[in-house]
Amino acid sequence: MSGGIEKGGHQLDEVALQELQGRWFERGEGSSSGAGTTAGRPSSEVATLHRDDPKEWNTTLRENLSLITRLPPSAREQLFDHFLATVSGQINGTMTVYQSRVDGDLRQKNIDIFYRYIEYENARDYENMEKLFHPTEFRSKTYFGNDPISPRAHTRMLKGLFRAFPDWFMVINEIISADEEAVVGLITGRGTQYEEFAGRPPKDHQIAIPTLHAIKVRDDLIVEHRHINPFEDIFANQIMAPLTEDVMAVRAQQGFDSSMAQRAYEAALAAGASEDKLTELKTLIELKRRQCQTLLKGTLRRCAMIAPPGEIYCEHHQKHGYGIDGLE
Repeated sequence: MSGGIEKGGHQLDEVALQELQGRWFERGEGSSSGAGTTAGRPSSEVATLHRDDPKEWNTTLRENLSLITRLPPSAREQLFDHFLATVSGQINGTMTVYQSRVDGDLRQKNIDIFYRYIEYENARDYENMEKLFHPTEFRSKTYFGNDPISPRAHTRMLKGLFRAFPDWFMVINEIISADEEAVVGLITGRGTQYEEFAGRPPKDHQIAIPTLHAIKVRDDLIVEHRHINPFEDIFANQIMAPLTEDVMAVRAQQGFDSSMAQRAYEAALAAGASEDKLTELKTLIELKRRQCQTLLKGTLRRCAMIAPPGEIYCEHHQKHGYGIDGLE
């Protein structure tokens, strides 16, 4: 029985095994399988290392080490990890998929922020909750869309929810995924509906809803939040939004896609559009950024009215509406 290993019922000799494991460069001239070839490869394409030339070995080694020492420490560590993973795969005959190392401390810090956010919701601690959000770059995509909103708009929305469900309480069942930038968790919310909510009449029993919550964190502040019920009827809420990337965000803004509008402006600018057209498009984008940051109680969609300059609510919702008195 010849040396080698079996793969797919066929015996592999040493040459084939080296080829399979990506070590064809280790073979010398004695492994040639034809004139001018090495294992079927043209000799000009094969970087054969001559073990009988120590001078060449030393020169190549010094050049490679010089390159490695000039790399930043993080890049060197990543290179060594990749090398070890590759060598390990060659030794045990398996292929290793290399993944970048995750910063464990930063990952845990983001998980802690996720837990604090849910704890503040359960405690109705709106003041501390607002401190978790970025003051100018926070996006609540599920309810308000792609544009940044004030943290106060998000907590006002929650006040409206807890008015309808005063005993609403959430439990984090599982952290599904977390890294240096984002956290996703499976959460179960329970509560009893005492007021009409999103067109639904009050109920005399407690309900339980499983949801996926996700946050993105930058510089220890939440810059994005969204959640979705993965068990809802996915065809219940359809929207005509062709080519949009984020249907949920567009639905929140009652059909306006602010991200696509911004990309359209950038494309028009790059294409050399007239100043009049650019001004018209830019005015629309800036105007929609002042869209009222109040949700309509009956639909939980964002009010389409425009807030006065310097305000986050339209004139009506500065004094009334969802999250204040329950009226629209």
